[in-house]
Formats: sequence, structure tokens, C-alpha cells
Amino acid sequence: MKKISIISISLIIILILILVFVLVKPTQEIVSVSLVSETTEITYTDSESIRIFEDAIRTVKKVRGAVDVGPPSYRMTVTYADSEIVDFSLYMDLKAKNGFLIKNSNSEKMLDLKDKNAVELADLLSKEKRE
Repeated sequence: MKKISIISISLIIILILILVFVLVKPTQEIVSVSLVSETTEITYTDSESIRIFEDAIRTVKKVRGAVDVGPPSYRMTVTYADSEIVDFSLYMDLKAKNGFLIKNSNSEKMLDLKDKNAVELADLLSKEKRE
């Protein structure tokens, strides 16, 4: 009886570990982020800016339903360490310090930025406008 319960618990733990490793995708490392607007073109490669973008992308909240919005504040190209390139449209209100992303490969889904991330992004982008 004891052997059966130990084997059962072991199998459950193994199954959970397999699910975690298969279903949880490791976060990819960003090596650069390029932003293009009507007046600006900038590429970020420094570690602090990359951290801000990684946190913002990793923590977005998908908004239900389809969206229909105007032109973005920035066209954003994210390059990952494995050479994958993902294009986004970034909509930012620098004064209100809020915004959202739309992944160009799924242009009907809005990805809302968390407040903390939107503030960090707005501060980073505002700093570039002042310089």
C-alpha cells in the first residue's frame, strides 16, 4: 500500500514537471528595440532600456475583443537574441503616461500596458524627446 502511494505521488510530480517545462515558454532575451515615429527614429540597445521594454512586453494584459485604432505613436521592431524579429504598433500618451501595444501579426488584439510599465516607457520616450 505504501509503495503504491509513493509511486502515485512520484508520477504526479513527474507529470507536473513535464507540463511546466513543455507549456511554460522561457522568456526570450531582447537585444534591441527600434522605434520609428513621424519625427523620430531611435534604436535602444542599452541594458536599462531593454529591461523596460522586456518588462512591458512580458506583462501586457490582453484586452478582449477586436480593436480599430488610428496610426500608432511609434512603429516598434523588437529583435531577440535568437534573431527573431517581432513588429508592434506602440500607442503612448506621454502626458497621461499610459499606452498599449498591438502585435502586427495579430492586429485586432490590443495588449494593454500595466501602469508601472507605461510610466517607465513614457519616461524613457520623454527623455529621448528632450535630448
